Amino acid sequence: MKIGIIGACNMTLDIATRAAKSGYEVLISHPRCLKSLRPVVEKMGDKVKLVTKDKAVKAKMIVLFVTREELNGFFDGLPDMSEKILLHTNNPFFNTESLLSPIAEVKSSSEIITSLLPSAHVVKIFNVLQPDAILSKCQSQSGNEIFYMGTNQEAKNKVKSFFKTINLSACDLDELCSAGQC
Repeated sequence: MKIGIIGACNMTLDIATRAAKSGYEVLISHPRCLKSLRPVVEKMGDKVKLVTKDKAVKAKMIVLFVTREELNGFFDGLPDMSEKILLHTNNPFFNTESLLSPIAEVKSSSEIITSLLPSAHVVKIFNVLQPDAILSKCQSQSGNEIFYMGTNQEAKNKVKSFFKTINLSACDLDELCSAGQC
């Protein structure tokens, strides 16, 4: 299986490295500057390729990290995203203008991405969470935890399986919350 990575941050590059070591072909793109990633990608081995956004989105599973401000228009012109699993790492930080908006008018990154790609299966992933109740329920002995949530159970099962193959202990936050543990 091919894994598409769009946007570079510590989490996406860690996932890319782990996926390549586990035998996946990894297609990395960065919206602003592909050239700056070339030295990093070259160190990851021959399973990792630096590609355009159009090629990265051809993968069945795509890990996304772009700024909230870049989301509008970001997906214009891309092929059909039906049935793709999109793992987004965008956090809930808002720009200054949205901070001044009434809270009811502010959408989360997940809501924005889901509205832009309604046929994709969007799964939010986190690598750091603070609530001790969540950490104590999901903490692995290795310290390689990753947390996720989404609405499509089949997509979440595939995400959990993928994380297991790349040596990450995956914890479904939706399951914890429905059990009253968050």
